[in-house]
Amino acid sequence: MTLTEKLPTEFRQRCEGIATEQRSLLNLRAFEPLPADLLATQLGATILTPEQISTLDPSVVAVLLDSDQWSAGIINQNPLWIVNNPRHTPARRESNLMHEFGHLLLRHKIVRFNPNTGLPLRRQTDEDEATYLGGCFQIPRRGLLWAVQCQMTQTEIAVHFNASEEMVRFRSNLTGVNVKT
Repeated sequence: MTLTEKLPTEFRQRCEGIATEQRSLLNLRAFEPLPADLLATQLGATILTPEQISTLDPSVVAVLLDSDQWSAGIINQNPLWIVNNPRHTPARRESNLMHEFGHLLLRHKIVRFNPNTGLPLRRQTDEDEATYLGGCFQIPRRGLLWAVQCQMTQTEIAVHFNASEEMVRFRSNLTGVNVKT
């Protein structure tokens, strides 16, 4: 079952609205890139890597720094701290952070923490919702429509929005906006 089948139309529209609102607060239009660092500043978030967290056990830091099996996680809510995997590509790190901002703005609660990594665990529904909203932050539907109107290729769209080509395909599939390859 795809996200468009799982998530109601009203929720998907609400996510586009949240993304538009955050862009508006930053004086950005739908066709302009929204860097995760800019949104982090807007939301008062500090972005960290595992070795920057002094209270984390060194063995856990070593495991996290040696693994591609995790992306990012909110580790403190007041002040807001998000740990991000430095091994991922810059486009993937953008996506990881946008996903975490999705959790924050949708007010998802942390269910519990993974005892091996110290990262939060959440319900699958929360993960799906944050994935959808994170994609809206990175490439809003109106931004994708603009890119198609400009006859941009998948690669050009990815570069323009600081996203991966996988994210462009993901957003294209979810929104029904056909992007040329």
